[in-house]
Amino acid sequence: MTEEIKKLTVEYDKKTPNTVEFIIHDESHTLANMITERFLKDQRCTFSAYKIVHPLDNNVHIRVTAIRSINVKSLIIEILKSFETEINELCEQFVNLEKNI
Repeated sequence: MTEEIKKLTVEYDKKTPNTVEFIIHDESHTLANMITERFLKDQRCTFSAYKIVHPLDNNVHIRVTAIRSINVKSLIIEILKSFETEINELCEQFVNLEKNI
């Protein structure tokens, strides 16, 4: 039986309030940059950055800090869901364009 590999690992930072570091496995700079940029556009986010520990490592570490009045986990979920909505809208537009070709 094969063991299922998790795509995401989450760690709460005990030293910095309202901070989470999550690791996305088998991803690169492309997705990490998109996510951190989206966080930084939101005024409720006070810090967002990513790192790849080693060039041969395909794991992206993204660190996010939110203002104290916002639950950082809720902010992360909200922003990631906004990606889903945006991608679905793009797919829908593409399907509609394809019908006209």
